[in-house]
Amino acid sequence: MSQEAVQQIIGRAVTDAAFRQQLIDNAHEACKDYDLTPDELNALEALDAESLTVFAGSLDVRITKSAGKGFI
Repeated sequence: MSQEAVQQIIGRAVTDAAFRQQLIDNAHEACKDYDLTPDELNALEALDAESLTVFAGSLDVRITKSAGKGFI
């Protein structure tokens, strides 16, 4: 189930700006409710924040949590 959890976290991070910021600020806390191995958690903690933010910004606003709010 860990691979599935990692996919859920990354998907959530690119579509939910508040969660993305939590993940960037403190991955251990942001991911506490997910079933992750220590290696997976460390890998998520090492994600490049700028790349994640740039990718999220390239998504069509209609698939983000902020759809209809005027921001990503």
